[in-house]
Amino acid sequence: MPPASSARTPQSVGWPEQLITQAEAFALASDWPVMVQGDTDKSNLMCGKCGRSCGQLRRAGIAYNASLDEILSMVLRHMVMAHDVSLNVRKEDAGGTAPVQAVD
Repeated sequence: MPPASSARTPQSVGWPEQLITQAEAFALASDWPVMVQGDTDKSNLMCGKCGRSCGQLRRAGIAYNASLDEILSMVLRHMVMAHDVSLNVRKEDAGGTAPVQAVD
């Protein structure tokens, strides 16, 4: 199912799977603590580790960055930029494939 549209991306967005697949991104970000802070007028996605904003979800009652792809991107960007987490989750096995690896 295509991601929902938002004010930031009024049509469906694509995921650049050459870099990291959506499944790998979800696996990497799924254990990262985040919370939503705000109200119906303005809300931000906040990092549960440092308390800083990962990105804006709503401004003046309008949804921004509301699709799963956009939220994953915000969390991953914050993980890399603020916490130096590597997105290199692929490790080739004997068969030459790169399965998703667990992240510490």
